[in-house]
Amino acid sequence: MNILENAKKYAEGKANQAITKAIADAYVEGYKAGYKDREEEIPMDLRDNKTEYVDLGLPSGTLWASDYEKSNDEYIYLPYEKAKHMKLPTEKQWKELKDFCDITYSNVVVVNDDGVIKATVTGPNRKSITLFTTGYIELEKKSKDSALFWLHDESEASKKKAVQLHTYNLINNSDVICSYPAGFKLPIRLVR
Repeated sequence: MNILENAKKYAEGKANQAITKAIADAYVEGYKAGYKDREEEIPMDLRDNKTEYVDLGLPSGTLWASDYEKSNDEYIYLPYEKAKHMKLPTEKQWKELKDFCDITYSNVVVVNDDGVIKATVTGPNRKSITLFTTGYIELEKKSKDSALFWLHDESEASKKKAVQLHTYNLINNSDVICSYPAGFKLPIRLVR
């Protein structure tokens, strides 16, 4: 091999290294930009660092958020498409909460048969969280007749599962897992 062939192979190797590095750098920068864009879509108060969780002593070790997600002390309502990327409770986690906790319903105020419901959920370790009537937003109109929050739902259905607590719960001490159009905006209750 002569010096010219060695130089040519060396140059080709260096060129391949430079191209590979440039592609890898571009991929990393694109990933970071996409991640940053996604993070900016989520309101600051919904980023996990501001949510307080309560250990209710559940067998799975699931921690429930102490309150619905808020921004400036107001509940945040999101359509399912935005909420699905968050740590929403599953139907199984909701059932565990019901099976292992005492849930006490009370009607705080009743107006035309629609009341503000307070459900105190007390875990095996006697710590508790409270669910209130929060309502939902449909076509920018707020309904206050039930306490709802999204459940994690992997189905392809256009309606997504949510927990509903309604005034009639006071009579039969129960909840309803129902389906709402994914475009409805519901408050967010997180788990960890």
